[in-house]
Amino acid sequence: MGLLEQLQSMTLAEVAGFALTLSAIWLAARNHRLTWPLQMLAGVLYIWLFCSVNLFGEAALNGLYVVLAAYGWRAWRRGDATPTLPITPMNRRDYAVLLSLGGAGTVLVAQLQLSFLPTDLPWLDSTVFVFGVLAQWLQARRKLQNWLLWIALDILAAGIYLHKDLHITALLYVLLAGLAAYGWLDWRKRLAQGGV
Repeated sequence: MGLLEQLQSMTLAEVAGFALTLSAIWLAARNHRLTWPLQMLAGVLYIWLFCSVNLFGEAALNGLYVVLAAYGWRAWRRGDATPTLPITPMNRRDYAVLLSLGGAGTVLVAQLQLSFLPTDLPWLDSTVFVFGVLAQWLQARRKLQNWLLWIALDILAAGIYLHKDLHITALLYVLLAGLAAYGWLDWRKRLAQGGV
């Protein structure tokens, strides 16, 4: 299906998910806690979309995004819109945990998909699923490097969505990679100013 045909066949849920996701990630890059309710709404819409094209890892990932967004909203909560946690860099232990959990989780989820689901991209789908959960956790904990992980995942996901003829969603993830680069630069600057 070409881009024009996909534009014509887009559902209201896909359009709303696109707009909500862009808005939510813009707010996250700007360090604003209202990112979290928008991420919850977008996650619900994308669960439906990804189930409809047999990307069950992405659907499950969005379900976890909804849960982690609720956690992030609580963790960042204060009387005003400013998060209560300071921005901090990852340390060696954080990297070791990220790579260990990410590698083991990807193998486990891919094997589950191969055994129980009609999937054609189990390894890529599982990589985005597992590392996406970890990136969301890092963002909720306000770890600076969450943005670098998001850039890599967004580019990988865009390729998956192109393969699945979800051109508009692929475009969304290219734009999200750009917003993640902006978030990386903005949070680095904030970290240099004390992490607020």
